Amino acid sequence: MEFIGRPMRGRFLVRQGGNGWMVYDSECKGPAQIEKDGAFAEKLTKEQAEILAKLLTSRENRPLTLEWPQRPRRTLRPR
Repeated sequence: MEFIGRPMRGRFLVRQGGNGWMVYDSECKGPAQIEKDGAFAEKLTKEQAEILAKLLTSRENRPLTLEWPQRPRRTLRPR
């Protein structure tokens, strides 16, 4: 089977916005939301936007869970 025409582009695109870089959601026609009712993916560095677009694309059919590094727990000393 041979495909003729323009290749299909992904849902999430990295674009330069008015103030920094953004991840554009072509389905919603605006900045991508990182999580439901959460922050928009805008005012980022280009590197941050590329990483986030890759993460959103790989998690497109599953819920997005961001795994941040754990802080070391502080132990309380008895007084």
